[in-house]
Amino acid sequence: MVRVLILIVSALSTLPILSIAYALLSAASDVRVAIGCALLIAIGVGWYALLRYVLRLTPVQMRRWIGGLVLFLAITSAAACGRTIVEPGHVGIQVDYYGQDRGVESYPKVTGVVWYNPITTKVLQYPTFVQTAVWTHNINEGNPIDESITFTTSDQMQVSADVSLAYHLTSERVPAFYVKFRSDDLRMFTHGFLRNLAREKFDNVAGKYKIEQIMGDNAPFLKDARTMLQQDLDPIGVQLDQFGLIGAPRPPQQVIEAINAKVQATQNAIRVENEVRQAKAQAEKNVADAEGLARAAIARAEGDAKANQLLSSSITPTLVEWRKLEVQQRAIDKWNGSLPTYSGNAVPFLPLPSPTSH
Repeated sequence: MVRVLILIVSALSTLPILSIAYALLSAASDVRVAIGCALLIAIGVGWYALLRYVLRLTPVQMRRWIGGLVLFLAITSAAACGRTIVEPGHVGIQVDYYGQDRGVESYPKVTGVVWYNPITTKVLQYPTFVQTAVWTHNINEGNPIDESITFTTSDQMQVSADVSLAYHLTSERVPAFYVKFRSDDLRMFTHGFLRNLAREKFDNVAGKYKIEQIMGDNAPFLKDARTMLQQDLDPIGVQLDQFGLIGAPRPPQQVIEAINAKVQATQNAIRVENEVRQAKAQAEKNVADAEGLARAAIARAEGDAKANQLLSSSITPTLVEWRKLEVQQRAIDKWNGSLPTYSGNAVPFLPLPSPTSH
């Protein structure tokens, strides 16, 4: 009877030590893991010493009791020690419901096997890979309802916009995320808290911008909205990876018409300005062409005058007489001895008889 009582007390004392040892095996520190292994070895050695030296069992009794003890420890370990696997791309947090250290452990469980006491603790897993969200008025994107974000500009214009973003949880801040939301359902967080917070930041920032700034180059507007949103997400370990609009914002119809009219007027002004510039360039070209033709005519006239002057200065009486003699000599050289039949006054020449005809 005494032996049975000793065994029962020893078994009950072993259970919390066994639970602590399994918990230490999942610790982030290598030292704590080593302590957990040492506790398991100490439990085995302690039970052997209890059976061999305290209860003074014979070798045959030892084998029988060790077999029963192993079966008992296996059953109690299964009841007192749970095991889960933290998948790649996830982190786990351990929540203690009882004891002095009840609450959320400050460090997350990384990828691998995690041992815990399922009676007093719970392990939740959170994904750390990128999560995406699309909030649009199109029922074929995201959720089948209108989730577009609406905000009001500084000139009291209500604008609707489709928004897309991507984020991930930082591993070291996952415990703070759990304390804030008490849930591992990221879909509820994305389309609940995160969407409402984004809509609030859009509305706050839009009050500093006019409708033309949001409909035109809206990069500063989006940058301010993202900065304000990230500031509120930092304490809970949420990091934005992408943030922007899908397509163009949708202002009221009268604003669209006014913007289109303004754009058309600007385009018309640019077209007229281009036409004036082109006409001015053509007029300048015509003047340049006329000036070029005038300069060319003057140059030709000056050239002709200079040539005539040179020619006139080269003509002398001696040269004239010499040219006359030169012409006469060429005429004599070409004459065949025959007189012309008619003279200039149309009186025919009569042939003279040859001296030998008499």
